[in-house]
Amino acid sequence: GGISENDIKTFVTATTVSFNWSTMTKEFSVSVSLYDTSQIIKNPSGFFVWSNLTPATLYTFNFIFEQLHLDFINVS
Repeated sequence: GGISENDIKTFVTATTVSFNWSTMTKEFSVSVSLYDTSQIIKNPSGFFVWSNLTPATLYTFNFIFEQLHLDFINVS
């Protein structure tokens, strides 16, 4: 199967956002980026919180999923 936005659950407060992709933790190493800042999720928990955000501001996060095993994968 591929990766879609539906695979990443989000929860937002005024100053934080949490991402949950726990259904895919064993298959991927994940990097989360916002502007020029990047966080590499070394522990494959499938859960990450980005804090200290400014209230009422639109943010665009980028995710990079690196496959841990050398099988083929489809990304949608």
